[in-house]
Formats: sequence, structure tokens, C-alpha cells
Amino acid sequence: MRVALLTNIVPPYRVPVYRALADTPDWRLRVFTNAATEFDRSWQVDAADLDVECVPSFSLVRGHRTLHIPWALPPALLRFRPQVLISTELGARSLLAFAYGALARVPLVSWIETTPERVADGGALRRWLHPWLLARAAAVLGPGSAARQVARSFGVPDPRIVDAPNAHDSESFEKRLAALDRDAVARDLRAGLGTRSRIALVVGRLFDVKGVRPLLEAWDHVPSSLRRDWTLLFVGSGPLAGEIARARDTHQRAEIVHVPAVQPADVVPFYAAADLLVFPSLGDVWGFAVNEAMACGLPVLCSTRAGCAADLIRPGDNGWLADPRNRAAFAAALGDAMSCGRRRALGAAARESVATFTPAATAAGVRRAVAQALLPASE
Repeated sequence: MRVALLTNIVPPYRVPVYRALADTPDWRLRVFTNAATEFDRSWQVDAADLDVECVPSFSLVRGHRTLHIPWALPPALLRFRPQVLISTELGARSLLAFAYGALARVPLVSWIETTPERVADGGALRRWLHPWLLARAAAVLGPGSAARQVARSFGVPDPRIVDAPNAHDSESFEKRLAALDRDAVARDLRAGLGTRSRIALVVGRLFDVKGVRPLLEAWDHVPSSLRRDWTLLFVGSGPLAGEIARARDTHQRAEIVHVPAVQPADVVPFYAAADLLVFPSLGDVWGFAVNEAMACGLPVLCSTRAGCAADLIRPGDNGWLADPRNRAAFAAALGDAMSCGRRRALGAAARESVATFTPAATAAGVRRAVAQALLPASE
């Protein structure tokens, strides 16, 4: 069976998922991308063993996102002649996939990653287009609770909704983590960066959607007596790097530290050295840094606006939840996390609870969605 998977780019965390799908018996998987990379990505991705075709597209940068219009997708699909289509996101690519599928009588799986907050913040066109496309998909695939809630709100019946839990490259992370002497790595990294005895880690691109500004405001509302032993460590690059630099210069030495983005293989030592991950997102459709940190045994203070929050975080058991838009509440949660005497136990619970979020589980969900899409319409 020829399966066409349509997406923007191939990110590193999807490579093991695509490999697992390519190994599916009787499948011939081809991944159609719009670009090799995007303006805000510095990933080095090894996908040479996958069947990937980059189709010519118009690309437009809008804020922290890139809008792709893959005008050459229909002829590329005609050459491949897929028997099922899987299209990520709900934009021009999915419209073209729907049109091709309708003409060629090929079922479409819509792989959505969104949240109710993202839908509410979208424009009128998006609020019309998304339910229109989902109503015409043979199956709707999402990473968890937030996407399922959106699909239901658009009238998609439960039998057509399939979960595929989002996963980082868990096998590679485990190998890197096992190869580390965590105590030595933590000691060397702290010494090299000049951090304090405790590290609250923030990993991700430095854009507004990542909640950098609300976090810096909340940090200043944590009692100074508690902040005295902590460093707020940012690992990432983006247009808000200047604001972090200004915050660093107006605080005590080593209170705020910034390291530019590193490759996925090189971020594990930062998790190993940290005491806490802070994920203050204002609208991430998921939050893979949360998966990674939990796999490394870190408890997480996670934004309630992150798509992963409901599926990964159990407050009081493996982390904390708060809305960064509520400065007082987020500062209180940050203070609770920093003063918690059970962080090690919460970290162990975090590691256990993310163990089932693997690329194999993601691939299994995709296969279930394809099976659902291939059922006769009456079923």
C-alpha cells in the first residue's frame, strides 16, 4: 500500500516515527515536505534512509511561523499514486490533499496538532476552514486530549478520532543519558556556565509564544531569598535573546544565564544538570522539551496553555501546572517548584509517566488512523 505523508519539514523527533512507519509490512511510505528546513530551525537531521520528496512551494514567514503553499504537490501525488493520504496541519497543504483525494477517491487522514486556545486565537478563516476540512477527513489523528477536544468541538465523531501520543527520540535520548556520568556532567556544566547551586531550565526558541516575557516577570515575583540559590538558565535562540540579555544585566551575577540553541544530541547534559524544567508556553501545540526533560528525570512546571499539559503533567505527582498569563499564579507555582523538597521524587515519577510516549506508540497510532480511514464509509 502506498502511503503519502504530507508535512512542512522533517524534524528530528519525527525521524524515528517515520522509520517505524516505513517498516510497516505492506506499506510503501513517502514523506512529501515543503522545505528542507525553516528560518527558525537549526536542526541537523539525518533522514537519508527515508523516502522523502521535497515539493516546490511558496513560503511566507509570518511571525514565528512559516506558511507553505505547496503548489507542486498535486503532480507529485499523481506520480506516486498513493492509496491513502496523511496530511499534517489544516492549511493549504491539507486543502490540496483533500482535492486530490476527492478526485482520486483516496481517503485522507488529518493529523492535527492544535489546542482549544490556538483555535480561539485564530482568525475567522481558520475557524471556518478547520471544521470544514476535518468533516471531510476519513480519520482525524491527534497527539492527545487537547487535539481530541478540538476535533470533538468541530463535530468529529469519536470513532473517527485516533490518538497518537507525541514522542521525542526516546531511544537516542536514553543512550545519551546512559553514557553520561550525571554528577560529573552537572558539575562541569555548572562550573563552565558559572551557575548557582540550583538550575531552573528553559529550553526552546525565544519567541513570544514561548512565554519568555511572562516568565521573566514571574521570576521577579519569586522571593529574592528563594532565588538566591537558583539560576534561570535559557537554552535557545530567537528574537527575544536581547530581552534575556537585558534581564541578565539587571539581576545579580549568575541569576539569569543564556546559552544559544544546541543540537538535540547536545541538550541532554543540560537536562542532566538541571533541577527543574520551566515550560511557560503561551500556545505550543505540544511541547517536546517537556517529554525530553521528564525522560531525563526532571519535574516540570508546565503552562496550562501547552498542548501536552493534560496528557503529561499530574500536579503534585510529577510537576506543576499554571497559566503564565496570570503572573501571580505562575510566580506562586514557580516558587512552589523551587522550594519543593520532593523534586527528586517528582522527577522519578516524571520519568516513569513519560515512558510510554515513544516513537513506536506514535507510529502505532498513525497505523490505527490509516486503518480507520480505509474502513467503508458506513462503518
